[in-house]
Amino acid sequence: MKRILFLALFLAAGILSAWSQGALDLNSKIPFDKKIITGKLDNGMTYYIVKNDNPKNRAELSIAVKAGSIDEDEDQLGLAHFCEHMAFNGTKNFPKHELVNYLESIGMKFGAEVNAFTSFDQTVYGITVPLDSMPILDKGLLVIYDWACNVSYEGEEIDKERGVIHEEWRMGRGAQDRMMQKYLPVIFHNSKFAKRLPIGTMDIVDKCPHDALKRFYRDWYRPDLMAVIAVGDFDEKMMEQKIKDVFSKIPKATNPRKKENADIPDHDDILISIVTDKEAPMTTAQLFYKHPEFKQVTVKDYRTSLAQNLFSMMISKRLQELTLLATPPFMQAACMYTKFLGPKDIYISFALTQNTGLEKGLETIVEENERVKRFGFTQTELDREKKSFLKEVEKQYNERNKRKSQSILSELRGHFMDQDPLPGLEVDWELCQKYIPDIKLEDVNALAKQWITDKNLVAVIMAPEKDDVKVPTEAKVKEIITTVKNKDLKPYEDKVITKPLVSKEPTPGNVAKKTENKKLGYSEWTLNNGIKVILKNTDFKQDEIQFSAFSKGGWSNNKDQDAVAAEIAADVISESGLGEFDNMELDKYLSDKTVNVTPFINETDEGMNGSCTPKDFETLLQLTYLYFTAPRKDETAFTSYINKSKGMLENNSTNPEMVWRDSITTTMSVNHPRKKPMTIKRLEEAKLGRVDYVYKQRFGDPSNFTFVFVGNIDQKIAEPLIAKYIGGLPEVKREESFKDLNVGMPKGIVDKKVLKGKEDKSFVYMSFPGNFEWNQKNKIEIEVLSLILNIKLIETIREDKSGVYTISSYPQLTHYPNGKYNFLIFFPCSPDNIDRLSEGVMAEIEKLRKDGPTEIDLNKAKEQKLRDRETNLRENNYWLNTLKGFYFHGDSPDGFSDFEQTVKSLTVAKIKEAATKYLDPKNRVRVMLKPENL
Repeated sequence: MKRILFLALFLAAGILSAWSQGALDLNSKIPFDKKIITGKLDNGMTYYIVKNDNPKNRAELSIAVKAGSIDEDEDQLGLAHFCEHMAFNGTKNFPKHELVNYLESIGMKFGAEVNAFTSFDQTVYGITVPLDSMPILDKGLLVIYDWACNVSYEGEEIDKERGVIHEEWRMGRGAQDRMMQKYLPVIFHNSKFAKRLPIGTMDIVDKCPHDALKRFYRDWYRPDLMAVIAVGDFDEKMMEQKIKDVFSKIPKATNPRKKENADIPDHDDILISIVTDKEAPMTTAQLFYKHPEFKQVTVKDYRTSLAQNLFSMMISKRLQELTLLATPPFMQAACMYTKFLGPKDIYISFALTQNTGLEKGLETIVEENERVKRFGFTQTELDREKKSFLKEVEKQYNERNKRKSQSILSELRGHFMDQDPLPGLEVDWELCQKYIPDIKLEDVNALAKQWITDKNLVAVIMAPEKDDVKVPTEAKVKEIITTVKNKDLKPYEDKVITKPLVSKEPTPGNVAKKTENKKLGYSEWTLNNGIKVILKNTDFKQDEIQFSAFSKGGWSNNKDQDAVAAEIAADVISESGLGEFDNMELDKYLSDKTVNVTPFINETDEGMNGSCTPKDFETLLQLTYLYFTAPRKDETAFTSYINKSKGMLENNSTNPEMVWRDSITTTMSVNHPRKKPMTIKRLEEAKLGRVDYVYKQRFGDPSNFTFVFVGNIDQKIAEPLIAKYIGGLPEVKREESFKDLNVGMPKGIVDKKVLKGKEDKSFVYMSFPGNFEWNQKNKIEIEVLSLILNIKLIETIREDKSGVYTISSYPQLTHYPNGKYNFLIFFPCSPDNIDRLSEGVMAEIEKLRKDGPTEIDLNKAKEQKLRDRETNLRENNYWLNTLKGFYFHGDSPDGFSDFEQTVKSLTVAKIKEAATKYLDPKNRVRVMLKPENL
């Protein structure tokens, strides 16, 4: 039921694309989507424009630069990334911090709708702007124009930003980074990439002369290396003219510096990197098979790419099956062929193992690669994966007019940076229908011999330094890899599933009562067994229905001795299969369907969440029916779950951040026994019999559940299916709700230090807890207060004090068993700066309590709230949660309609009152992670 990750990545990256004209032969070039307007200005700048109305009234504007850390000189390590930061610290038309101030004033949030990133070979900037008026669009284009050619690089701002970048570097420090610094040079093998990590070196970041930074900008920020990309709800011809008018002003580069093409040298020997660290959070084995870059130019290349992805999905499915064994060789594993760096691709095999299972995990992925290389896949595997693949592409095709603008923008950037094909989803669907059935087993099997070779192979082993971890030597790793050719392996045997999902059809019920809320556009049905069903038909997505079922109760009803069983019951059952199908059989049965259902048990409620396409709506209902009536008590699945969970937990005690997070949990619950973090010792208390009992107890009475469906629902088609599978559920009519476990809250000022880890790095968690009256007015006030505080904390703690890279505040709100709020503030920083920055946070809070926000900041936050609402109203998930709010929390539909007026009516005085209520300095918790040597 879990979708293979790389298929989604493959589709999202736009590699699957095609055309809707007549078919081309295999030697024809992959055509370019005619809906895309593209061109090149006289100065050499490329542009891409696509009209798209999801989200409505928004434009995504981006500048992409073909320059990154690989282009740095020896005295510039880290300055490509530094240039990215400086774009937000003053330009010709937006001095100092006016750029961020302006974008916040039109409702855009820094980090969400205003952001950038730097990698080895590219730097990308992007903003989202509303399209209420032409001046807003014009100013948005002016922002990205300034990024392209008018960044100020004022000395004072450069020096202030050094601290912010240093904190970003500090935030990334830890066991993973320490190990990465050791294994990346082996993977990159004598390549310049090994010495050009985007974060750079702090010695240069802290001390570089201003001109070194400006030199990088002068050398590489030039029109022939840039593209301006615009996707949104606008007239594309108008946008093309605006881009020509604005960006043609940038002068053509004179005597441009030549760009070097970095490569990763080949090697005949197997390279091995074994890295360990006392704080390593996991044990992994990875194999990197490096190959020359595969370019998609012709239709034949396109067909090959389809075979490549079928291969990756099929071998990953085999590895996934092995994780279902009672004693699995690894907790997770996958294989994938993908683009790497420079003119190189990689075929990756990855395994996450238990501490004691490193050699076994490595042996298994090596053996499974060899098994495919020696015997290939089976025809039934290929047939099943073809159906699954086509189903996914069909879904993308059906949603072609509902795609998010950011997704399209990402594809356009891929074309500019890497020449990824852009034929369009219509052609994509036609090509897939034509060529996926045409792909033969030998086409896919041939890839194994091409990909799985000793040449250019790098093995990377990562593990914690612990007594129970047996780390293989380089000689042992090489032996495992090289001797597999002589092992006695048997071909894979595919288990084919032919039986029906529901073996015994339910006796259908009926819809006893129907009511309509015409104002908000949803229906309420009451079935014969008492179950309420809420339906809202939308046109936001063509091929999506989202679903949630819920009932008050939860694990608060279970006794302390069943605490662990209650916490894991839903997860165990979801990994056990359903009815007559074990987990592997169920995955195979569902492989050509786009559907998922997952049960949950929380403290105060239980239920299920899921989604499907309209075609698979009956399957979604069948799965739901079986989760109520035929959950499996499977000893193998239970043992497998326990073993994998132990593997995930076994290094938590040496992971500084996990120790800190667990300390937060116990502190905020005042050490309540039912709020303990999960540990191996606690997990060992679980027994399958109690897990089965708890699950059946929680889901034993479907009649007190409410079901919500939102999406492309035809109610005439849905009604008999709902009557059959939901109306056919048993009626028990027990009276049940949640229980109050009397979980307390910290009172007064609480400061707790967690001394763990050796890096000069701290994390600070600040909390203001209290009682909360659950209603829309209060929720809006505390959320707007949080938006205002975020604006001020970024402005003061990050920009003015240069003390953090990131800082955020947000409220956690709980309705049941009694209303509570927990106003959180989180930031990483230097251990030396904890008190100084904490005082800075409290100073901003005190200003809000004493004076309230400025009108400017209040209006920014209100605008952000309203802009979010504007886009959320076109999201199925937003409506799903809204309807759940009506029926689970008792939220008022009238209050929902008054949302905008409630936001607009907020005043400085009201936010000041909210700050006084929710940010009490006399009731404050702080949990700090510090290095253990302090």
